[in-house]
Amino acid sequence: MKRNKALTSALGVVVALTGVFGLTACGSDDSGSGGSSAGEQAASESDIAEDLENARTAVADALAEDDSWAQIMLASDVTAPTVKYGLLVVPYTYSEAASRIQGTVNIEDGKYTIDGDSAETGQTWQIDQDGTITEVTE
Repeated sequence: MKRNKALTSALGVVVALTGVFGLTACGSDDSGSGGSSAGEQAASESDIAEDLENARTAVADALAEDDSWAQIMLASDVTAPTVKYGLLVVPYTYSEAASRIQGTVNIEDGKYTIDGDSAETGQTWQIDQDGTITEVTE
């Protein structure tokens, strides 16, 4: 369990660093569109971006194995993907930066969103199947 958590955390750090380097490269391009998009800006402002990316990766990996699921549950009490309660349950644990990450992800035509709350700010953020992070406003 600790090994899986460490590997998941390490993967999240790699994904986050890749995103940071990619945003930095895009931001310094003078011939580009003149700035970063709202989604890129929101992703850089979210303190739970890594948690959301890890959750999206868990769902995407599960769908890569079997894309027939309409719901996938993220849970910390499993060590490998398993079927419980009629749902595919995949291992996932969020960090202390998040106070909540959505547990059951609904998938329709391959599209889904996962939302979570920042423990520090209370802001709610959402990631979609493409990895775009946006702030959720009421």
